[in-house]
Amino acid sequence: MVISVLHKELQLCWGFVRRDLGTGLLPVPAFTLASLLYKNTPMEEMARPVVAAFLYGFLYLYSFVVANQITGVDEDKINKPDRPIASGATSLKAATMRYYVLSALYLSYSHVLGVEKWSLIWMATTYAYNFCAFSDFGPTKDMCMGLGAIAQLMAAWAIGGSAPQMGWQWTKIIAIYMSWPIPLQDLRDVPGDLKAGRRTTPIILGDTMSRLHITAGICVSQYLLIKNCILEYRDDATGRLLAAVIAFMSLAVIARLFAFRTILGDRISYWVYTVLYVFQPVAACVALKAH
Repeated sequence: MVISVLHKELQLCWGFVRRDLGTGLLPVPAFTLASLLYKNTPMEEMARPVVAAFLYGFLYLYSFVVANQITGVDEDKINKPDRPIASGATSLKAATMRYYVLSALYLSYSHVLGVEKWSLIWMATTYAYNFCAFSDFGPTKDMCMGLGAIAQLMAAWAIGGSAPQMGWQWTKIIAIYMSWPIPLQDLRDVPGDLKAGRRTTPIILGDTMSRLHITAGICVSQYLLIKNCILEYRDDATGRLLAAVIAFMSLAVIARLFAFRTILGDRISYWVYTVLYVFQPVAACVALKAH
């Protein structure tokens, strides 16, 4: 009986979070590790904060995606019919209770870690995004994603224990990447968004203009990251290799935007975009390790 309940719970959890593990979870332990490396933390003292960051990142992600899927049932039935609520694996009432419980756990755990300020920002952003229709309008939706990146990364940096100034130097630029070009995620969802009455950035600008908008955001954000973060702190062969990898991945996303203008093509392009987001905190680990 217990094993059956646990198995069902794990299936539900996986159904809620599986599409967003890259952007929602992985940057947290990565940027915590960057914070630890920046202050030259001994190796034997790194495991505990990194594990704490994993749990924090999981709650950060889980609380958001449940709220997002509570308010997105209609479009999920079109765009992502295998999600737990859309597929009938759980009810709307049960998912709402899950959201309240997860939010309480998230805030409580953030208090234990001393990062409740960033968690409160994320909780307010989550509520506005999902329950105040901020996600229905492109500019407010994109702004929420940028705020989410700031809350996510600054909390991760604080868990690592370094002073916030260096963390903010990286976070403010990475947040540009997660706000200006983030409409890439909406290209694949235009049919469902139109049915739901949403006016996301691709719907407002049109297909070609939105792809140019996304391209500009990728170019500006990654140029600033390479110039002001990576090469500023690691102007050697390793730093130049990091810069080259980021430039190549950026160009790959941009090329795909115009070469593969299908729902499947845009899904893959968004996946590459998220990989680049996860790589940026990893790049911070390498760039800041020597300092």
